[in-house]
Amino acid sequence: MWPSASWRILMGTPTEVIFKIVLSIIRMPDSLANRRKRMGSLKLRRLTQAYLTPYDELNKDNSGQRIDEIYGITQDLILNYQSVTSGLFPRYSKDKSLGYVKDSIYCAMACWACSTAYKRMDDDRGRQTELRQSAVKTMRGILFAWMQQVDELNTFKNNNLAKHALHARFDLETGLTKVNPTDHGYGHLQMDLIALYLIAMVQMISAGAKIIFTHDEVCFIQNLVFYIERTYRTPDFGMWERGTRYNRGQPELHASSLGMVKAALEAINGFNLYGSSGTSASVVYVDIDGHDRNRTTFETILPRESNSKNTDAALLITVGWPAFATHNKNIFDKTVTKCVRKLEGKHGVRRFLRDGYLTEMEDNTRPFYEEHETHKFDSIESQFPLFFACIAITAKLKGDEKICDDYWTKLQGLLVPDSSVSGGWILPECYYVDEVNAEEEKKRGGTDLTPVYLSYHYCLICSLLEVSPSEFGHHLWSNAVYIILLLLRDNLIHSGDLDPINRRMPASQRPRNMNRHSAFQGSMEGADPVVQMAIISESTRLQSMLSTYGIPSQTPHEVEPIQIWPSARMVKVFECLGRSKRLGLSGRPSRPFGPLGTSKVFRVFGDTILCYPLLFEVKDFYLSSDPAVLIDNIKRDVEFVARRWKLDGRPTMCIVLREENVAGEYLDHILDLLVQLKNGYVNGVRVRLGRVHQLLNSACMEHVDFASSDDIDFDVSPLEETQESSDEELSENAFHSHSDHDLIDIISKDSSDSPRTCAFAIWIMMERHGNEFEVNGITLVSRMDRLYRRACASRSWWLVTLGDRRVREVTLNKPHTPVEIVHLLFSSCPSDDPQAAVMQQELIIACADLICQSPSTFNGVLTIRLSWLQEAIKLLLQYVKSSDIVGSSGSCPPTPQTTGIPSSVKRADIYDLSPTVIKDVVRALMTREHWHLLSNLQTRRLNGSLNRVPSDFYDRVWKILERSSGGIVIAGQLLPQQPTLSDMTQFELNFSYKLEEMMSTIVHPEYRQLIVELLCIVATVLERNPEVSFHDKFDCEDVIKKAFNIYANEEGIEERSDLSPFYQLENVNMKTSTATYLTKAIVELILNSRHISKEFDIHSKKKRADSPKELDPDNACNSRVNPHRGYWVEYPMTEDRERAHEEQNGWKEDV
Repeated sequence: MWPSASWRILMGTPTEVIFKIVLSIIRMPDSLANRRKRMGSLKLRRLTQAYLTPYDELNKDNSGQRIDEIYGITQDLILNYQSVTSGLFPRYSKDKSLGYVKDSIYCAMACWACSTAYKRMDDDRGRQTELRQSAVKTMRGILFAWMQQVDELNTFKNNNLAKHALHARFDLETGLTKVNPTDHGYGHLQMDLIALYLIAMVQMISAGAKIIFTHDEVCFIQNLVFYIERTYRTPDFGMWERGTRYNRGQPELHASSLGMVKAALEAINGFNLYGSSGTSASVVYVDIDGHDRNRTTFETILPRESNSKNTDAALLITVGWPAFATHNKNIFDKTVTKCVRKLEGKHGVRRFLRDGYLTEMEDNTRPFYEEHETHKFDSIESQFPLFFACIAITAKLKGDEKICDDYWTKLQGLLVPDSSVSGGWILPECYYVDEVNAEEEKKRGGTDLTPVYLSYHYCLICSLLEVSPSEFGHHLWSNAVYIILLLLRDNLIHSGDLDPINRRMPASQRPRNMNRHSAFQGSMEGADPVVQMAIISESTRLQSMLSTYGIPSQTPHEVEPIQIWPSARMVKVFECLGRSKRLGLSGRPSRPFGPLGTSKVFRVFGDTILCYPLLFEVKDFYLSSDPAVLIDNIKRDVEFVARRWKLDGRPTMCIVLREENVAGEYLDHILDLLVQLKNGYVNGVRVRLGRVHQLLNSACMEHVDFASSDDIDFDVSPLEETQESSDEELSENAFHSHSDHDLIDIISKDSSDSPRTCAFAIWIMMERHGNEFEVNGITLVSRMDRLYRRACASRSWWLVTLGDRRVREVTLNKPHTPVEIVHLLFSSCPSDDPQAAVMQQELIIACADLICQSPSTFNGVLTIRLSWLQEAIKLLLQYVKSSDIVGSSGSCPPTPQTTGIPSSVKRADIYDLSPTVIKDVVRALMTREHWHLLSNLQTRRLNGSLNRVPSDFYDRVWKILERSSGGIVIAGQLLPQQPTLSDMTQFELNFSYKLEEMMSTIVHPEYRQLIVELLCIVATVLERNPEVSFHDKFDCEDVIKKAFNIYANEEGIEERSDLSPFYQLENVNMKTSTATYLTKAIVELILNSRHISKEFDIHSKKKRADSPKELDPDNACNSRVNPHRGYWVEYPMTEDRERAHEEQNGWKEDV
């Protein structure tokens, strides 16, 4: 009965409840009262506490107090400086003129993170909405500012020029572009900036924020994706707005920009900008092939940042928070370790080596540095605590608490007091070396800086608009990141709050988001997906012929209503993507689809469309008309698609076969490939061959909802079934004349037996009268196209590549657009011999295929010189034709397996070689598997033609230059010691390019190779004898002449102008090798000229610690190639050189 009574007592108003409880205690029996005395008083306190405790004290727990403290810090350090009109933030708190996009994004992320913390509380007193809307205002302010530059955006999508880049800073109050006289020195082209904005926007929308309001804004965001898709070939000014390390206003390709873009494309692919309530009209599309090119280039450059920067602190932000651009543990560890090893100091992380930003030695009145100026900043670079916070956030999100705690501890000692802000502490932008102590710090090498030599900087404005550092304030970006770290450390927000799209996780481990239209799932990690294959025959006759061999295929008529399109037709459809007439946006540029893009099945205008890859386009490039090349390309694309496919559904490839593909001697090869497809495996890749209708259920389907048939003017037709070929019979005519009458007569007869004569006639008439000139009612361009098809079918390759004449060389050491590459190719060849440029295109394709299949074959090749590669093929062809040259060395005669050249073309010219043979010869040259059959002279010529050097060659030349006060002379060109050593660093690629440029002037490849061998020997002598140095110029040509004279004197050779006998010396016998005579010449030079810099005891038996270990004389050539053919002498590398070697090999070769 007591429980029911107590229940009745607790009924009523609070006052009545208290009165009843007291009354019940009074009325209780003594025994019961005694038993409940303690518990009764406890219950009384609990029941009355809620009514007697003030509301504020009741709801304030420790987490609530802490988040209120951080809110106050956010108000004082961030929100108080947001523009009330544009929503942008300045870089420094007291700057009232400029709003910076990058700084604004990080400030918005700090506000958004703080709002997420309040979202976890039952009552946020409106602060969650306030903070969230502040972040939204910033993101929309940036969007508004960029939308004022629509014309620049349209132009940039097509030419990628820096002058048309979207701006990185705007007027703080209006959000409009602010052009000043000194603004030309500011690097607005920052691809990482656009990518960072897209990542932050996707994160916020995924968390529930509303940033995009209209369809026109959706179109603009889609165009931002087009803007960054080709970052892999767009040099920019990078995260620090200065371009190269030399700060000369020159952009370069940055790994940090590539990584940010890769992450942004992955984040926004298939994302709905309206959130979960959006329709397909607000979905963003990403070119999967463009993403793959950015990913490949990014991972290729790492752990290097760029040509001029060996590493950069920007990579910490790229591979970590907020981008998480790579989930490859090996790449991540190597990149972060290198940054920490080279850049971390006690007071922060240097941005990059020899960075002069905010040092007292820098003249901030000039936008650019003067030539040779960067050496002043060596070892006195400013250190930025910001990156300690970034490392700690990355570690926290990855679950590495130890690293997070370590860097949090380091960061706490770097805060500076400021009584004007809540909490009383702020994070300075950087610590810099006082000018008074700069020289002493340089002597110490910039290591283990002590606070006595440092001052903190948190207020100096270094804007190009303000040449005088007179305004002050704190650095908003640094403190925004610090606020985010505070929230994470106090567990006020979790990893999923800061990263709702799970960028921190590998794609295969992320939870599936059903709201995404498409995503890079990575679900096939560890196992390649099954590649679906559909074979389309262009005619029923071809289909019948294939069926006799048991190969199933379909004609275009049989697959209806499914249509088979060339990829160029789908490109026309996607030109409507992102188009907005109201904004004046032009939509997607006319960019071709790659093999990944054509492996989707499209739904367009209610129809199902299957696109065939570009390699089946007959008019695209003649190489695909060679069945052997076509077979290789099909296998390569199948492997590529299986390895790179990261979308839902299986990739579906369409193979289009034409009658000329299966005619002639390659029928068996085509059938072998088709049988492999039928059996289910191609080069180890699982494939499924089937009818088109059967493959649709498991295919990757892309719904195209952004275009209508009325908006597109197609100029390419779908694939249609063809009838039997009806080639006309042509008569023979070998007459060739330069008059129009005779040329028209040749063209009219169109002799199939003289395609070369007919091609010349058409070509000359096109030059005289243009492409549209008609002969018997048919234009010249149509006749050339018909002749081209016939030549490809008959394998008349000389007709397509008629010759070669070297006019000039152009070095491509940075990315170029396709239009620029085509212009350079044809402008570098004589105007009357365009076929030479076509041959170089074949070589580019052959090298590209070989690099993809076996990158190690290009180790030691920094620059691929196409003209010299062509000479190497000519040399190899000459060796095959001239067996007496090979036989003179006692080697075996060449075979197709050793040279790649079939025996049937021994007497042919290089331009008679088919594209397949060209690829085989390039492979034979680069792999060097059978070079032991060649003589020493032939080996040296081929190595010189291929520009191959030892892996640590450029590092060792740097060591020579350090001990050659007069510089090094190569081929009559001087490489001075200064300012080379002060301008460049040992491991940057620019030094390697400089040396390669000097050696490229050497005419004879065997002489170039001798220069390489000489420099390796000199480096070894200097390494083993630290007391030796060259006080004058070290002239390579003089040393080689001296070595040859020593050899000629010993052998009694009187003719001293021909070095051929010297080139043919073998390195097997150490007494009569080329290296022996070169060493004798070097020793003679050292002793005669007294190039000894310090005294040493010749009787001392103590081995020098810095001397490399002695080599066995019988094993002196510690090289990966056969040492018996006079290639090079490669000695053991130190730990630093090994590290440099690994870093250099991570960079792919330039063309």
